[in-house]
Formats: sequence, structure tokens, C-alpha cells
Amino acid sequence: MNELYNIIKEELSAQKNYDYCQYLTDHFPCRISGMGDDRKAAEWLVSKYKEFGLEAKVVDMEIYNSNPVYSSLTLLQPKTIKLESRPCCHIASTPPKGLNVELIYIGAGDYCDYEGKDVRGKAVMVEVSYSPATPEKARIAAEMGAAVMLCANWGEDGNLEQDYICGRGLKAVWGNPTPETWDDIPQIVGVGITHSAGLMLKEMCSSGEKVVIHVEAESTRSWDILPMPVAYMRGTEKPDEYLLVNGHLDAWEPGVTCNGSGVATILHLAEVLAKHRDKIKRSLYFINWNGHEIAESACSTWYIDHNWEDLEQHCVGGINIDTTGMSFACEYECSSSRELIDFSTKYIKDTTGYNTECMTLNKVGDQSFFGVGITSIVGRMCMSDEYIEKTHGGVLGWWNHTEKDDMTKIDVNNLINDLRFDAAVICSYANDPVLPCDFRMTFKDAENKIVDIMKKADKKIEMQSILDNVRKMQDYAVKLNGLRDKFKDLPITDRRVVLLNKLLLKVTRTVTWAFYTLCDRFEQNSYAYSPAARPIPFLYLSVDLANMDPNSLEYKLNYTEALRSRNRVAVAVDDVIEYCDLYVELIENEAKTKK
Repeated sequence: MNELYNIIKEELSAQKNYDYCQYLTDHFPCRISGMGDDRKAAEWLVSKYKEFGLEAKVVDMEIYNSNPVYSSLTLLQPKTIKLESRPCCHIASTPPKGLNVELIYIGAGDYCDYEGKDVRGKAVMVEVSYSPATPEKARIAAEMGAAVMLCANWGEDGNLEQDYICGRGLKAVWGNPTPETWDDIPQIVGVGITHSAGLMLKEMCSSGEKVVIHVEAESTRSWDILPMPVAYMRGTEKPDEYLLVNGHLDAWEPGVTCNGSGVATILHLAEVLAKHRDKIKRSLYFINWNGHEIAESACSTWYIDHNWEDLEQHCVGGINIDTTGMSFACEYECSSSRELIDFSTKYIKDTTGYNTECMTLNKVGDQSFFGVGITSIVGRMCMSDEYIEKTHGGVLGWWNHTEKDDMTKIDVNNLINDLRFDAAVICSYANDPVLPCDFRMTFKDAENKIVDIMKKADKKIEMQSILDNVRKMQDYAVKLNGLRDKFKDLPITDRRVVLLNKLLLKVTRTVTWAFYTLCDRFEQNSYAYSPAARPIPFLYLSVDLANMDPNSLEYKLNYTEALRSRNRVAVAVDDVIEYCDLYVELIENEAKTKK
């Protein structure tokens, strides 16, 4: 285990973490972006960071934001019932007198759920879940022509103690919109309803009877100045390199586990690490994002747009800390970049005792860094599969985003596991000479996906050369691991270590966007965008092409797009091989000069 972690681990206090969360909740409970408590909380955090001896400030950003105003929902047919509701944010508000619309039950709200259903001008009811995520449900519903979307909450059937309504944003555009994405914001009315109301409406819709609702809803849409606290702990030996320790500050009231506990975890980790800053070799940046819940990761995206070159050249990775210490959590869950899965698995076992099979990281939460190519880790105590099934998808607790996300939803015993894992990761990044990137899984995964895509793709799109180069990359992954083992005890400033780390970062910068996004490096796919979730999205366009009539205009237009997308991946793979050739030669020459 990392020496720095062994020094600080006994200073980690779950009770201190809990107390910070309690203070945040008592004094700044309504941290919805732009509603006032978010700024007060940001200023308090900066004061605490400064108290610990860190450089800190509140950064103001102009963000396209939304706040909830009002909603009313009444079932008109087959009977009249007033239903509890909550307006979603970033919605098209109804006319003052509302809308009367027929309701269609859609289920998860993915494309396949609309097959055989005409929802144009109607209301659809979807189940709150992450398959797809709610903003993507809204984007798809609007694409299908729906006028209204009802979001039925998770919870146990028949358990009225869990019958609360989630706060939701339906912007479906990641970060601030651009001229190209402005029209992608769904122009749809959206309200949340309880789980029991959802069950009742689902049953009515499934019975064959016509179901009609009256809905009134209003939310603002405005450009707001949002505050974001940032703090810097400068490294002693490589201060130009830094790890992003980050998590979102904004929250639906009272927002204890999402994400008051995570903010408190970051604050306590900064407090403990600050006492040993003389032993920390790389810099640590502590950032509490605003604009996460409603503005769709707007502040993390703003930060990237305004600090692109610094992130590109100096950021060695990120750890996102969200929803720590949940009550009823009984397992450990981790999602990480593929090249960090073995690293994450080891540290979970060493710090918590859990044998966790890490999942691959997707573009959710505040993972705005795929374009830059910054590796990231998200780990926390989590619910069992049985709990998630029982609560119909309550991955983060049935209370997530509801008014019942209070201090009773924190388990101090679970907080200590989250603190230990996060601390171990941070200490490793801060002080281990060689960064923990292992590309064997990344490149093997790419090989498997390309082989599968080639079986189904249009044969006019050549991919064999890409596959051949990816296989060469696997050989380099083994060689890079050998160099890491060889250099693991060298000083962090040794020229060979510096060169190897530069190469590892070059590879992550190059392959992440090419393998896992469907846009260029400087853009952002929309939230949980379905086409970007497919295997190597740029190459998968050739599979779509194979299902089109080659004599149609649709085919001819999409052929050019698929070909250019193929070229993006090909060039990225070529660049990785060139970087490996050049840097390995430099490392070997440097090694010769040391003899």
C-alpha cells in the first residue's frame, strides 16, 4: 500500500465526514443551482479550504440554467383524481390553462419502447431509471413527437413511506448549448409523480381504456451566474501535474446523500491531506461542481472549455466522489476507465475488503472529460441487486432526489469504507512515480469490438488495418507495463519516469474520445446519448449503413459520414503507435545515458 496512505489512514474520520455533511444540510439545504444556498455553501467551503491552508476561491460561471416553479396534474379519464406532482426543470412550460392530453405508458422510455405506438401530441409515462437516463428519455420522447412526459418514481410497490417524487432536469444537452445543440434541448412538458401514482396510471393504460390527463407545469430557463468552489494543494516535487478530486455541490433539497455526503468526504480528505502537504509530490485540485443536476454537468464542462490546454498537458486523472456513505448499502461498487480497472479493484480489496468486479466508466455524472481523455474513477458503497429490484431501480436509494434524502440516509460505517478507498486512490496518484494506466484491457476490448463490428458492418468501410494496429497496440501495452514495473521505485522526477508518464497520458488523450464518444474532442455528447453508448460509436455507424438500401439517398449521405468516422478512429490508432514508437525510443536512450 502507498506509504502516504499508511500515514493518513488512521486520521480518516467517518464522524468528521458526517458532521461536515450535517453542517452543510443544516445551513445550506436548498443547493439547487442559482437559488442562493449554492453560493452560501460555496463560500463556506472556500473558507474551510483556506482554514486548512489551501489556496481557494469561488469561480463564477455563466450557465444556461433552470429552476422549478409550479405543476399541477389531474387524471380526467377514466375517472377524475388530483395527483401529486413536481415540475421537472428545463421543460417547455404549458400554456397558463394547461393541456389536456391522452396518456400512453412507455416503460423505460428507450427507442424500442415506442415501437408500434403513436405518441405524437400525447403524453408518455416513463419509469425513472438509468436505462436510459431521464434526460435521454426526454430527448427520445420529444423526437417521437410527445408533448408531455410523466416520470414515475422508483420505490417498493405498496410502500407509501417511499412514495415521494424525484427532482429532475430534462435538458438532455451536456453543458452550455451551442448553435448546433440549442435545438436539441427537448421542447417537452415534464413533471414527476410518485411510484404509486405511476402504478395506477400504468394499470389504466394497460387495460385498454383511454387515459386522459390535465397538466400544468412551469420552470424557468435562464442564463445564470453560478458559483463553484475550487482549492489547490501544490505538490512538492511535480506541482505542474495534478489529480482532480471532484464531486457536485448542487443538490435537490435537502440532498444529503446526493451529494452532501460526497462534498463532506472531499472536504475531510482535503483537511487530512493538508496536514501532510509536505509529503505530497503531485498537486491535488479539489473542485465542487455546480450545475450538475439541472444544467447537465454545465460547470464541469465550463471548466474544461476554459482550461483545456492546462487539463490536456497537466491533469493526470480524476476521482469523482458522489453519494458516499448510503444507508442500506452493503456492497462496494466502482466504475473506472478501462485502463484503471485492475488498479481500482486492488485498492477496493486492500482498503475495504470487498471483492468488487469494477464496471467500465460511462459518460454519466460529471464525466465531462472524455474528449480531453482524462481517466477517472467513481467508487462507493452500493445497494444489493435485490434492493434495486425491490425498489424498481433505486440504485442510489429510493429517496434519491426527493425530500427524504436526509441525514437518516447516512451510515457512518459505510462512510469509512468510502473515505479509505478515495484516500488510497488520491495518495497513489499523488506520490506513486508511474501513473497506474494499464492498457491491456482497453486494447483487448477494442479488438473484440472491432471484430464483432466487422461481421455486421458495410463491407465498403475498411477496418482490417485498424484491427491490425489495435493488435500491435496490445504488444505495446505489455511493454509499457514492463517499464512501469522497472521504474516503480525511481524518483518521480526521473527523466525515464517523466517520459513514461507523458506517453501514458498521450495514449489516454488519443483513444478515449475515439473509442467511447460520437463527437470531436472539443464537443460533448448529450446526456447518456444512446448512439454514443454503442461499441466504438464511430465505427458502429458502418453497421447502421449495412442496414440501408445502397441505392437510397439515406445510404449515400450516411456512407460519407461512416467513412469519415472510420478515418477518425484509424488516425487515433495510428497516432498511438507513433507515440509509443517515439517515446519508448526516448526512454531507452535515456536509460543508456544512466549507465
